Amino acid sequence: MIAHYFDDEDSHVTWYPALSLGREFKEVPQHIADAASEAYACFSIRSYRAAILMARSVLEACAKDKNVTGRTLASKIDALADNGIISPQIQQEAHEIRYLGNEMAHGDFTEPVSEEDADDMLGFLATFLNYVYQMPAAIRRRQEARRNRAANPNI
Repeated sequence: MIAHYFDDEDSHVTWYPALSLGREFKEVPQHIADAASEAYACFSIRSYRAAILMARSVLEACAKDKNVTGRTLASKIDALADNGIISPQIQQEAHEIRYLGNEMAHGDFTEPVSEEDADDMLGFLATFLNYVYQMPAAIRRRQEARRNRAANPNI
């Protein structure tokens, strides 16, 4: 869907799409889920640098949420792995978001950012959020259901 309008100087402006599209992240703290959804909304309107910057910022917010401190995002990602919050593979994915996000954060706009680059980073972000928040919540629900069945075998 494409939206068109004319500004005061009769210059044509086109918006793609008419409404931005985010993504829902259940079991993720609301402030983090909102920022992650915003990254997807940026992607939906072809703002790939903004999407990557938001993904990088979400990693920072997750580290804070998990009480991980450090001077740099790199040290925070490594601390998340050292503390068993993320696996070595998720650690590598987080660093990939950081590498590309650092270029945006530090104003290194000399190289274009492709749709594929941004899509990869958002895929890594979704995996990160799934691993840190959604999978543990799903496991807790399954454990609770199992305990309830064991405590109430006739139900």
